[in-house]
Amino acid sequence: SFLIFLCLHSIKSKSSTSLHSPATIMDNVILHIYDLLPETGSQQQSQNSRPSSMSSFFSGLLAPLGFGAYHTSIDVRGFRYQFGANTGITRTSSPQGGGETAESIRFVPPNGAYRESIVLDQTWCEQGEINAIIQRMRDDKFKGDNYHLANRNCNHFCETFAMALILGNDLLEDSNGTQKLDKFPAWVNRLARTGTSLGIDDGKSCDVVAEARVAAGLKGKVGWNLTSSSKNRTSVSASAAKRSQKKELTEKQKAALAKLKKSSKP
Repeated sequence: SFLIFLCLHSIKSKSSTSLHSPATIMDNVILHIYDLLPETGSQQQSQNSRPSSMSSFFSGLLAPLGFGAYHTSIDVRGFRYQFGANTGITRTSSPQGGGETAESIRFVPPNGAYRESIVLDQTWCEQGEINAIIQRMRDDKFKGDNYHLANRNCNHFCETFAMALILGNDLLEDSNGTQKLDKFPAWVNRLARTGTSLGIDDGKSCDVVAEARVAAGLKGKVGWNLTSSSKNRTSVSASAAKRSQKKELTEKQKAALAKLKKSSKP
């Protein structure tokens, strides 16, 4: 009976230290991209559209040079997240049947036109963990009054949020802050980066990697990669191993994205 007790205790201990329950299923992290088009007169009169008005103004001037203005949002676990001036981080329900709904576009700028959707990768985070990530981002620097066209906009939010969701503990292994999401398009925030490099608001831009660490709850923690020595790189995180087991889009997700793309065409 003593051996049985030890076995049961061992099983219980292992299960209590698991990061995710056996029933956890990975979910796709989807980036939605909207073009910010030149605004009509009625849109320009709206106070809430001022940041997007500036974006579309600069986009109109610089688009021929490869600098467009875009709005982005993230879909994960059935919800859509985005960041805006005054409103801060918002959450709405993702459309279940594809396309767009009044709910899903409630916080999209009035001059936003759907462009495309990109599956960035997948996450093991459950809804409780996602809520915690969002709360840390709000407590840190992603408040509505911190919005800045060049230095802290919706694209900074989406990249930071997605990095926390997808990379998680792997962010500890990056001592130089060089990690990135391979599928996150650099051109989405090119206009903002150019503005920052020109010294807009003293160039105090969002540090995506550092703020993703905070969002993932890793502030003050240390990873295995303490030096450049290969001896300190022998530990491969469980999350990295799990991410190697890719899951394709489900037929339902494919149909939803196809419907969204079709509904955006005139």
